[in-house]
Amino acid sequence: MLNVCSGSRAHPGTRRVPGNHRRGTAPTAFYQLGPVAIALSCDVRHVAADFDRLYGRYRRQAVLRHAIDLRVRWTRSPRTLRRHAIISTDGVERFAIRSPAAMLPHVEWAINGAIIETLPGFHQLHAGIVAWRGQGLVMAAAPQSGKSTLTAGLAARGWQYYCDEFALIDAATRRLHAYPKAICVKHGSFEPLARAGLTFALGGDYDKGVKGKVRFIDPATLAGGVGRAPATVRLVIFPRYVEGATPRLIPMSRARAVYEWLQLSFTFGRFGVSEVELFADIMEGAACYGLEAGELGASCDLIERAMRRAAGSVAA
Repeated sequence: MLNVCSGSRAHPGTRRVPGNHRRGTAPTAFYQLGPVAIALSCDVRHVAADFDRLYGRYRRQAVLRHAIDLRVRWTRSPRTLRRHAIISTDGVERFAIRSPAAMLPHVEWAINGAIIETLPGFHQLHAGIVAWRGQGLVMAAAPQSGKSTLTAGLAARGWQYYCDEFALIDAATRRLHAYPKAICVKHGSFEPLARAGLTFALGGDYDKGVKGKVRFIDPATLAGGVGRAPATVRLVIFPRYVEGATPRLIPMSRARAVYEWLQLSFTFGRFGVSEVELFADIMEGAACYGLEAGELGASCDLIERAMRRAAGSVAA
């Protein structure tokens, strides 16, 4: 059942939107972020404005076919008469949110859920993705592992940004494609990222429910910018943040890496055994490690050295 809340306990829903709810009154704006097309109809003004401030460079004048139908509309509870926003994608209600500060993060969350369902040509897993000189790094991890912070830290050093949430691997070419969504970082990362010289977009804190306060980073403002060409997977890391730890990389067998990767796959149910075979093939050309991440700068130093070794072994 869809929750109506202030933003602190919202969870994705699966309730089908009745036909009259799918007819939004707001104009539709189209955005193309890599392989992800979005058609946004939003009658919550501050949400539409914030979304366009993050993604205006990706706005398209033409109608985009096969776009995610993203709608944000005001409604009132028939019982309490309190107003809240309904966020839906492709006719399915994802969230009902009262708090204005919680709306944009849950719009982003709703898009994530729709991507899993609407990109059939891509293998997908939960990961942060950056590239160094065309060589891709996949940081595959469960939530709360620090992957978005590491992704932002590396992009600030000149790595090309691909995504902080998804590894999108083309099923035909086995290469990584960029989905340049804004980097969403939690409260504990605000200070270390600010010390690293990063600036936050939109000028305020947002509320992502159980994940707490978050801020957004526009990847176009980072030194590395956004990756334009598909990248080859050259380094695979499974990070885990350990407060106060001295960062260290732990070599991982390719068999273990494939197993860990499958635990984080969004699309195993779609591809089945063929996904195991694809991941195994990818791992043949990649170096694989676990990472105990600590201080951001030292962790990024360690990753950069590992990428130089991995890319150098291929060149040799």
